Amino acid sequence: MICFNWVITLPKHLTAEEFDRWYLGIHTGYAKIAHRIVRYNINRRVARQPAAAHGEFFRIAQEYWETWDDMEACWNHHTGHALLGDGLVNMGLDPGTLPGIALTTQTQFDVDRPAQFSSFRRGYRARADGTITRFIAFGMANDRAGIGAWYAANFAGLGRHPLLREHVFGTTVGRTIRLGLVGRLPEAHMLSYDWNLELWFDSNEDAHAFLADRPFGEMFAALRGASHSTLGGLFRGQEMLVQNTAIAHRDD
Repeated sequence: MICFNWVITLPKHLTAEEFDRWYLGIHTGYAKIAHRIVRYNINRRVARQPAAAHGEFFRIAQEYWETWDDMEACWNHHTGHALLGDGLVNMGLDPGTLPGIALTTQTQFDVDRPAQFSSFRRGYRARADGTITRFIAFGMANDRAGIGAWYAANFAGLGRHPLLREHVFGTTVGRTIRLGLVGRLPEAHMLSYDWNLELWFDSNEDAHAFLADRPFGEMFAALRGASHSTLGGLFRGQEMLVQNTAIAHRDD
């Protein structure tokens, strides 16, 4: 799958409450019906950030398509135009509001205690409201082509820690989305990150305990040392849309 990660800062003309009234009340509705989209997550920063947090961020939106062609078709479809237009007229033209994106393919590493998702409650079992805590980070790699293999070779075993419920590392697809006749994503003012990291936890407390522990500290220091223009923070995450295609029945 292709993951489109949007880094969003709070627009200067909106309070956090005003932003969320629009974002949760209107914008997410457009995203859920975007052409061929198969998964959609939203993440809002929590008030108490870990020592590893750095950079400016308010929300991270994550949208998934099965293929690059599906994603590019969406942004050139009327539903994609509506989604982009709604963001434009409400977030505005300030280039700092969307400072960067990451167009990545994801590698999921094993964890000893995977997060449990409930299709009935449409969320994670550890919390009554179905949300989960995520540490999310992005960066530009010193060795763009080799960052994925380097990370896997050194840190695939991070999931042995009992508090970590999901461990994902994404690497850039290295392509630009063409919009209509003249548009493109990322735009000229945006960073296009080479990698993104996701670590999931059942609670903010578990996240802070893990992020203060030695295995994470050593990993994140090495990752930042292999990168530049990094950003990272702790978020409360919510799955807004998950579509699964049924696999063919098989008798064993």
